[in-house]
Amino acid sequence: MSQVARPARRSTAVNVALALVAFALLAWTLYGNRVELRKVLNRPLDPGPIAVAFGIYMLGLVWTFYRWWTLVRALGLPFPFRDALRLGFIGNVFNLVIPGAVGGDLVKAAYLSREQSRKTLAISSMIVDRIVGLLGLFLLAAIAGAFAWNRPGTGPEVKRLIVLAWCAVGAGFVGLVVIFGQLVTRFFPNAGKREGKFSVVFNELKEMAAAYRGRLGVVGAAIVMSMGNHSLNVTAFYLMGRTLFPAGVPSLVDHFLMVPLTLFTTAAPLPFGSLGLSEQVSERLFDLVKHPNGALAMLAFRVLMYGGGIVGAFVYLANARQVRKLVD
Repeated sequence: MSQVARPARRSTAVNVALALVAFALLAWTLYGNRVELRKVLNRPLDPGPIAVAFGIYMLGLVWTFYRWWTLVRALGLPFPFRDALRLGFIGNVFNLVIPGAVGGDLVKAAYLSREQSRKTLAISSMIVDRIVGLLGLFLLAAIAGAFAWNRPGTGPEVKRLIVLAWCAVGAGFVGLVVIFGQLVTRFFPNAGKREGKFSVVFNELKEMAAAYRGRLGVVGAAIVMSMGNHSLNVTAFYLMGRTLFPAGVPSLVDHFLMVPLTLFTTAAPLPFGSLGLSEQVSERLFDLVKHPNGALAMLAFRVLMYGGGIVGAFVYLANARQVRKLVD
């Protein structure tokens, strides 16, 4: 067996194993909620809120592409917004196929770097976009937790989640200070002069910090845009839950705390947007706020995710020739 074929076969085996794990978790979720699922399927669902939720979700998706576009343009790179839409939708398709929600980011970064002469800056924009995306996710949950802290229904387990969200926000801002303040470079000035992968990564981070140090206002605006994007996702999730369960769904404030923590699990290394795992986490989290069924609510939101993936697939097919040129 050739040295090229061996890693390819190993990668295929790993992806198949991860897919089996995802479907096993999904089957476990469906079986454990079969009674409630049967009740939901036996009553008519109003298509109006579903259409509104899908529109809100798609608006949030396009908003993420716009956020990335602003980060790229802040570096002075030529990048039309239509290209951001094209690569954004294509990357979203890969997010749902490649294990982990960062898979599509790698595809977008690869395509963007091939379109740009300053490849390091192009990749840096993708890294910063992912950082501010996660930071906005936790910041949204932390702020919602602050509003919910003194409510009568906020128990000790929910308060622990709120503290965890604030700790994640603090860690994120510390990470930004370390990166943009180039603290690692100051303490280890010779780290980038050695050979090896660590040196390459170190120098890439150094270039990224230098590129955005004078554009921290844009980074701050991107964090705010990230919170807006995730707010739209929370609203769409809430509408889908209300469609499945007309009565008994927790307040929108509860959703602003629980949904970001649930969606964070989609970054786990499982295909199809961490299929099965996110449903299990959603069920556990929403149990804390007396949701009728958090797992089914996540499955309903996943319908919106896959709907966005289908739109992305059409964009991919419409631009197949251009994508093929980039691959070549």
